[in-house]
Amino acid sequence: MPELDFTGLKDAAYHGFKPQFEKVVAVARRRRRRRVLTVATAAMLLAGSGVAVAARPDAPAPPSVGISGVRTPDFMPTPGGTPSPGTDQGVVTGRPVAGDLNHIYLRWSGCGGCGIRWAGTEDGGRHWRTGDLPVPVNATLDLRAAGPRTLVARYVPRSAPDDRYAEWIASTDGGRNWRKVQPRTAEALPAGWHVLGRRSGPTTEPLVAVDPATGDVVQLGRRSTLHNAMLVESVPAEAGLWVSGFTGERTATDGRIIGTGGAVEVSRDGGRTWSRHAFPDDLTASDDVGGPAVATRDGRTVYAIGRVRGSLVVWRSADGGTTWTRAAGTAAVGDRTIRAALRPDGVLVVQAGISAGEDPLMLASSDGGATWRRTALGPGADPRPVPGGFVQTGWPDSKGVWLSTDGANWSWLDPPELP
Repeated sequence: MPELDFTGLKDAAYHGFKPQFEKVVAVARRRRRRRVLTVATAAMLLAGSGVAVAARPDAPAPPSVGISGVRTPDFMPTPGGTPSPGTDQGVVTGRPVAGDLNHIYLRWSGCGGCGIRWAGTEDGGRHWRTGDLPVPVNATLDLRAAGPRTLVARYVPRSAPDDRYAEWIASTDGGRNWRKVQPRTAEALPAGWHVLGRRSGPTTEPLVAVDPATGDVVQLGRRSTLHNAMLVESVPAEAGLWVSGFTGERTATDGRIIGTGGAVEVSRDGGRTWSRHAFPDDLTASDDVGGPAVATRDGRTVYAIGRVRGSLVVWRSADGGTTWTRAAGTAAVGDRTIRAALRPDGVLVVQAGISAGEDPLMLASSDGGATWRRTALGPGADPRPVPGGFVQTGWPDSKGVWLSTDGANWSWLDPPELP
C-alpha cells in the first residue's frame, strides 16, 4: 500500500481547542466512518517466526493526495449516526497510541480474515505508513507505545484457554521490524521505563513496564490487593505509581459486582512498597473498573474524585496521600463516569460522562475543589503525558486523537484513511 500523505495535519495539531470547534484541520479526503468498538481481528502467523519476527512495511510511494478542509469533529459525537455514502464497511481500528506528539500509531484490519496491521505517523500526521503485525490468526491484541518509535503488542491466540498464554512482541523502529519478547518478573519496575495500564487492572494481572529504548518488558511480582483496581495513567511518572480500586465488593441485584470502600494506593519505589488510603464512603468514578479518579501533577498535591449518591465528591491531600481532607464544593453528576485531571495551570477539571449516551458535562475548579463552574465540553480531563505534551483519544466515539503541548489547549488529529 502506498504511503498516505496527510500534508497540513502537523500544523493543525498546534491550533488550540475551541468550543463548538469552529476551526478546521486539513484532512485528506476523510470520510465519516461508523463507530466501531475494538474487536479481535484475524492475522496470519508469519512462517518461521522463531525468536525474532519481522514485518516489512509497505514500500512508501508518496503520491499527491488532495486536501480538503473538514470541520473538527465534536468532542462527543452524537451516538448512532448514519455513515456517509461510500463509507468503508470493513475497516476496524483500535485505540490510537502515542509515543509523543508526532509519533501516533494504531492497529487496524481491513476485513475479518485480512490480518491485523499497524498504521503509524512520525511527523504529526503529514504522512502515514502501514505494515503487518506478526501475530497468530484471530489473536486478541493490545498495541501500546513506550517511546516515540518503541511499540509493544501483547496478544493472546484465540486457541489459548486464558490470558496466561499471552505473548509479547516489540519494535524499536516504529513498527517496521518486530521481535518476540519474554517478560521477566521483578520486585520493582525500573525507573525511567514506561508503565502500562491494562483494562483488567493490577488486581488480576501484574503491572508492566517497557524499556523505551529496547522494548524489553518487566512485570511486577506483587499484585494489588484492592478489588477491581486500575493503574492511574494520567499522572506524570515523577508522581509515582497510583492505583485506584475498592477495599470490598458486593453483588448487585442484577448480578453485577459493585466495589465498596473507594481507595487509592501509591508507590514511590517502582512498586516495591505501597501505602493505601481508604475513603469513608463508596467513592467511585465508574461502574466498571477502578475506584476514585486521581488527579495530580507532582505526587504531593493529589485529588481523589468521584461520586457518592449522585453528587461529586472531592478529597484533597497536600502530603502525597498521607492525609486527606474533603473539599467543600460539589455538583450533581448522577451516575455518570468521572474523569479528572489537574492541569499545569492549576485548574482542576472534571469530565462527568465519557460517552454521548451519558449526556456528559465538564466542570472546572480554580480553588482546589471548593467551588465548581460549568465549562465547555472538551478534552483535558483524561490526558496521557507524553514527551512534549499530552494526548487524549476520542476513541471509540471518534477514532482520532487530541494533542496538547500545555494540557489546556487542544487540537485534533484525524486518523488516516485506511483501505
